[in-house]
Amino acid sequence: MEADQQRIEAARRLLGEAPGEAIDRLAALGARLLGASYAQVSLFADVQVPLTPPTPRRPPADALVEATFYGQEPPKQAGIGAYLGVRIEAAGHCVGVLCVYDEEEATWTEHDRDVLSELAAAVAAELERGSLAAELEDSAARLSLGFAAADIGSFDWDLRTDALQFDERLMELFGYTPATFTGHIDSFVARLHPEDRARTQAAIAKAVDRLGDYEADYRVVHEDGTVRWVAARGRVIGNDGTPVRMLGAAYDTTAVHSAAERLGRVLETMSTAFLTLDLNWTFTYLNGAAERIFGRSRGELVGRCVWDVYPELEGTETAVAYRRAITTGEPQSFEQYHPPLDIWFDVRATPGEDGLSVYFHDITGRVRAEQDAARLAGEREDALAASGAATGRLQILSAASARLAGTLEVDELLTILSDVVVNGFGAAVVVALRDRIVRDLAGKPTMPDGGKAFRIAHTVNVDPALHGATIPATALAAGAVQQRPARELDERLGDRLSLTLPLISRGRMLGAIVVLDPVTGALDRRVLTELAARSGVALDNAMLYGAERRLALTLQRSLLPADLPELPGIELATRYLPGTGGRDVGGDFYIAHPLEDGRVLLVIGDVMGHGAQAAARMGQLRAVLAAYAYDGDPPDRVLAHLSVRAPALLDLPMATVLAAVYDPQDRRLTFSLAGHLPPLIAPRDSAPYFADARPGPPLGTETGEYARHTLTLPPGATLVFYTDGLIEERELAIDAGMERLRQALDGVDLDPDGVADHVLRALDREQGGEDDIALLVMRA
Repeated sequence: MEADQQRIEAARRLLGEAPGEAIDRLAALGARLLGASYAQVSLFADVQVPLTPPTPRRPPADALVEATFYGQEPPKQAGIGAYLGVRIEAAGHCVGVLCVYDEEEATWTEHDRDVLSELAAAVAAELERGSLAAELEDSAARLSLGFAAADIGSFDWDLRTDALQFDERLMELFGYTPATFTGHIDSFVARLHPEDRARTQAAIAKAVDRLGDYEADYRVVHEDGTVRWVAARGRVIGNDGTPVRMLGAAYDTTAVHSAAERLGRVLETMSTAFLTLDLNWTFTYLNGAAERIFGRSRGELVGRCVWDVYPELEGTETAVAYRRAITTGEPQSFEQYHPPLDIWFDVRATPGEDGLSVYFHDITGRVRAEQDAARLAGEREDALAASGAATGRLQILSAASARLAGTLEVDELLTILSDVVVNGFGAAVVVALRDRIVRDLAGKPTMPDGGKAFRIAHTVNVDPALHGATIPATALAAGAVQQRPARELDERLGDRLSLTLPLISRGRMLGAIVVLDPVTGALDRRVLTELAARSGVALDNAMLYGAERRLALTLQRSLLPADLPELPGIELATRYLPGTGGRDVGGDFYIAHPLEDGRVLLVIGDVMGHGAQAAARMGQLRAVLAAYAYDGDPPDRVLAHLSVRAPALLDLPMATVLAAVYDPQDRRLTFSLAGHLPPLIAPRDSAPYFADARPGPPLGTETGEYARHTLTLPPGATLVFYTDGLIEERELAIDAGMERLRQALDGVDLDPDGVADHVLRALDREQGGEDDIALLVMRA
């Protein structure tokens, strides 16, 4: 008997659907054509499975069928005088036998054998048809389950009749019920927001004309006035170049747009002018303050190249600083005079992944004061010395501004501020912030009084016990620079002279800097006042960034499993650490889930991008992936399904995935790679090694086939899945990072939690790395 695994799988696939009446009719036809009394169809997987059992009045022909399958001479069997069997071929493999037999002796001819062979081919075709129909039905069920898990709705539009079908989720998203939905394209158009209708219909027309893909983001308006944002993706199907149908899916993106709108409102209320340029130097956004400065509306500037609109900038300090920021990746800060409005600005250009963010902070008052001071100094004999002192102070302020603009961490910002103050402007520093802000930064709930008081959040050169002390709001006049004895703020500060400078941004007082034993010169006081003003804006930006990052991190952690399954003979541990390189939370994820047949699903992956959008895409991919895998598909088929559907239905730019199934019965690990790094196996009594497996293409890049890899884990071995944030270093090749990981586990015998902590410690990742890190460890 052919024992190869591929033949057995081919036979099992045909056995996945119960045989229909057509198989019985073909077998009976064979008996009639050859003048035999009985006929039988049998398939051989691990064992023989008769699809048309012999009549109970005669002895079974199993031994004769099995001999034919082996290609041996049929043995004699009591009750059977004549027998003829031919093989059933499927997918290039012999998977079974069609045979006829009789109790009377008979002689079969070559013609008889040819007739039976033709019927065997018809049997194989009928079995293939039934199997394909079953697979199609299973695939549709899995797709429906995946859509439901990811909260995605689907549609089907007949372009010839304009008949439109929505599934239950899409009807709910558009505000319809089965009774109110008409099943016509007019039901879709009627719900489109008037401002989005022309743009959306143009996208549809373009896809239909080109027989291509459809992509649109639009708003729908329910009958009660509720507005929801929808992202839709689809594809037009044609017949001989004529568009026939559009199939696709859509999902709710209201939460993402709401977050963007909140950020837009914040930017619009800023008194500081703000604009963004993409990597092609094209304006992508201006707030209201920037429109007033440039004297042009955003409609005139957005979408145009800055060098085309303002050719006079070429060769100036502005152009040099902008290009240096993009080239070096380092923020740039400089002062600029704007003649049309006779205003001086402190300009800060901060590079990012998508281009350049530029802030214009009005410093006209300070520059005028400096100019006045310089004119007065020129009238005195010590003009040179005074000018030198002023220049030195301004250099300190400029350097401090660059340092403040280069961080979005509140603690680091307060440290920079206090370092500048105690090195030439005062003997000690106390920073008090609103109680609500301090509690938000610490992750604590706001007090019932709304957090109106101030709390000391940072100190230098004073009693450390002051940290956390409360200062009543009445002790700090909103927006006022005050000089008074320090005792009036807190008894423990004594009678030292103090200078209180408010931290203000967008008209709100966030807190105050208290300088003890401050300098008394007029220029020094102006520098301190300006430093406090810039620190207020920097502090506000840092808090906004922190709030958005905490939101994304909360979303990320909510989408990861809260608990690991407890399985006999298997120990599991996981770790997730967000990146610390100044970027938002990313899309790393893992899955450890028991399957119904006793096996364990193990997955780790990395979705491209950062922030709430990457976390949301991760949740969609994780849900659809789990739905496919839980239904019993091997890892290579799961990834192949996803490679087809990821770009159009999941709005997924790119993701790497390692999908695996572990069977504890035979200790076998079956896995496939979609652009991901291979797993690491650490046996107890030998050196760790990486699985020898070449990855297929990442999801979202192209439709691909994925290799299925199988290995047997030694008893007590440790299995490590990881994302690239664990091993990547800017100065090292990725092979060197993998070798560091392998060496870290050489000779280590710990439980999975111990292994996870040891790996993070050995690779200096206990506090995270530049990128997100996900780690999944199993010992069996």
